[in-house]
Amino acid sequence: MRHLIAATALAATLAGCAPKEPPAASFAVTDTANYNPMSVNAVPSDPPTARIAYASASARQYGELRVPKGKGPFPLAVLYHGGCWAGMGGTANLAALASFLTRNGIATWSPSYRELGSDGGWPNTFTDWAQGLGYVNTLARDYPLDLSRITLMGHSAGVTPAVWLASGDKGDAVVTGELPKVRAVVALDGPLALGPFVGPDQMICGEPVIAPLVGGSPAEVPGRYAMLDPVTNPPLARRLLVVDGALPDPDPAMLAALRAQGIAVEVIAIDQQQHFNLLVPGTKDFAAIAPALLDIAKAR
Repeated sequence: MRHLIAATALAATLAGCAPKEPPAASFAVTDTANYNPMSVNAVPSDPPTARIAYASASARQYGELRVPKGKGPFPLAVLYHGGCWAGMGGTANLAALASFLTRNGIATWSPSYRELGSDGGWPNTFTDWAQGLGYVNTLARDYPLDLSRITLMGHSAGVTPAVWLASGDKGDAVVTGELPKVRAVVALDGPLALGPFVGPDQMICGEPVIAPLVGGSPAEVPGRYAMLDPVTNPPLARRLLVVDGALPDPDPAMLAALRAQGIAVEVIAIDQQQHFNLLVPGTKDFAAIAPALLDIAKAR
């Protein structure tokens, strides 16, 4: 999210058989730096257990799997990176977050995907999002994953697949095969619906990206925007954690509508000037959300 990144370093993410809750020191504030889309990639992280292609149409169709030590089965967090839907981010943004979760008994799967500028847009980006999630059914054959405890986490533009893939209407044109049931969703400082971001996306990303991503404006393809709106296409997940940071605040009316649908919605406000600190263990923003991340990902 180019102009916003340039202006404020923004833009546009562990354990044993019976993992113990981390000590309070795990959430201490030990890092006072401010991170941007490049420096967040250099935060120390654990190497993936495996780097696996989930499809073969593009080199971007791969994921990074991290599995805790021990017998399992482990709850699974599927992490979608941001980057303005246009290649400004990547799985490296989320490596420190994924490492933290895995050290605390949560398996993580971080699928990359085609974006604008890399054969992305409708339908390819959406197909990749869905295939990346669907591939966990294959991963569970070889790794001890508890597919009854799947949480989708998205950062920035990655909130779009996290919210959409938890919904009832996933679009017959772009989703094939069976997708696992999603129990919870975490939206890390990103838009819950895309329609309201048409227009603001040019300021945030430096150019219009949402209409090219979706394949038209809301007036041209209203059904797609409805599919990407959690009020009109409600999540089947029963829990939603919204982390409110540097991007525009979540719409209170939308949050109220989601709660009225029976979804347990929690909102945590963090630094309104920082977009990447929340991905880095040790920062104030991460300390504010870490307990909630573990709670929602581990819940039985």
